[in-house]
Amino acid sequence: MTLIATAGHVDHGKTSLVEALTGTNTDRLEEEKRRGLTIDLGFAHSLGSNGEVLSFIDVPGHVRFLRNMLAGVGGIDMCLLVVDAREGWMPQTQEHFDILRLLGVQRGVVALTKSDLLSDHEREEARLLVEMQLENTFLSNATIVETSIHHAASIDLLRQTIANIAHVDRPVKSRPRIWIDRVFSLAGVGTVVTGTLLDAPLTVGTDITILPAGHKGRIRQLHSHNQEVETCQPGSRVAVNVHGISHNDINRGDVLVLPQQWMLSNTLDVELNALPYLAHSITRRGHFLMYIGSDEIEVSLRLIQAESIAPGAAAKARLYLQHPIAVAPQDKFILRETGRDETIAGGIVLDIDPVLRLTKADPQYDLQHLLDERGMMNTNELFLRTGVQATPTVDDVIFSSAMLTAAKAEVFHILNAQRSLAAELQGIELVGLPDHLAQAARTFRPEEAVIENGRLYLPELAPSQKQVHPLVQSFVDALFTPPDPNTFDRALLRRLVQEGHLLNLDGIFFATRTLDQAHEVVKDLLVQHPDGMTTSAFREAANTTRKYAVPLLEALDARGITRRRGDLRIAGPRL
Repeated sequence: MTLIATAGHVDHGKTSLVEALTGTNTDRLEEEKRRGLTIDLGFAHSLGSNGEVLSFIDVPGHVRFLRNMLAGVGGIDMCLLVVDAREGWMPQTQEHFDILRLLGVQRGVVALTKSDLLSDHEREEARLLVEMQLENTFLSNATIVETSIHHAASIDLLRQTIANIAHVDRPVKSRPRIWIDRVFSLAGVGTVVTGTLLDAPLTVGTDITILPAGHKGRIRQLHSHNQEVETCQPGSRVAVNVHGISHNDINRGDVLVLPQQWMLSNTLDVELNALPYLAHSITRRGHFLMYIGSDEIEVSLRLIQAESIAPGAAAKARLYLQHPIAVAPQDKFILRETGRDETIAGGIVLDIDPVLRLTKADPQYDLQHLLDERGMMNTNELFLRTGVQATPTVDDVIFSSAMLTAAKAEVFHILNAQRSLAAELQGIELVGLPDHLAQAARTFRPEEAVIENGRLYLPELAPSQKQVHPLVQSFVDALFTPPDPNTFDRALLRRLVQEGHLLNLDGIFFATRTLDQAHEVVKDLLVQHPDGMTTSAFREAANTTRKYAVPLLEALDARGITRRRGDLRIAGPRL
């Protein structure tokens, strides 16, 4: 599957050429057929000689419909640049060409249309003029095919030329999305949205969300190239029959995604690349429109570490969006200035949730840089911002190396300061530490520090390293059904609690390690019952009674291992 967008000036023959290549007239609107002018996006497909599906997006050439053109070229694999051999390179040829370059399109074929209307000498002159325009650009080595819709041989040659470079090895990522470019309702079917599927497959029956509104639905049917399919692959043109959402609640520019995979942002740090032939520099002054995917958004602009961007130069900027969108780092976009009615720059998203003030910002798209700015991130938080599923440093947290080093040093300082304290005062209660220190404490190697009963100790000062009174073993052996404390000397019990060997939970005594074992029981239960577990479920799993189950669970609540939700307990932040 290769996605190809046409580009070129109005009336240069884009729609006729696509019809000659595919047999499909992409002008579907009545006004388009009446005026002979493409207004909105059109779609068609054919098979290349190698069996590759060639999917065409026919875009309008008139400047008044540039917004529609921009909605169609996001995510394409290559372009078909159409130039009328008689008129040559025209203003919209240049603007379309610039947009393709700014969006990072790397490949394409050039069709010199209506070539049958010129003499041999005129055709050669037309070709040379186009070659001059393409010199030192991404299409400098592109094949130029002289075509006429009345000469089948020229169309066959163009089709074969496209097929020769059409194959795309597209990396599959973890988050599918469709920028919606059409939405309508069909009798007996319901809501249908169309767009290009990006990044990952989609399957019938999958729950989906429409952003930014957050409407939730389910995929009832998928169609690609006039065929109903169970699964669509990235790069496909897709029609999605959505169950559960009215077509009145969806707009062009919305994005179809899976639930809980994307975060919305209305502030972006980006890199801008100004067009080289601008007659002015880019500054914060002006009214700007951002075109990303199929969306058009009003934005205000603040430059980072610069006062202006000279023509042909690049700079970083912060964009403040009129409405939130779901985007990812490395997404490309186009920036237009509405007052001058001109395309001024292309850009790439670097950070969708900047944390530093504008005066301190130095955005880059690099995971280490992202972590360095934040110090520590939850892995799901990182996934929502980048789509990257990173290996956590500890539990579900990933540290920057600088933050981890500093946090561990701070914890070590506290531990070393305790060496002269009495035994019962040694160790750090993890639940009382700031979150970044508590998480860092869990990364220590056993020879550096150990955790016992929710407290962190230097290895030689841990309760387990001290000579233990024989009484402790009876509590260890009893596990979740400890012996009656009234049968023991109270002073002895208090001393064993102070030394960290026993826990006193509302007058019921347990071996300290029992709480860690209760933690493991709870962890297993919450895997089986992610919506929450009851006290009875824990009591049965621990083979104990309610008398002992309740204080153990309340101790786990206090440590953040679990938390109450009505009659249930769910995972706490430190499970």
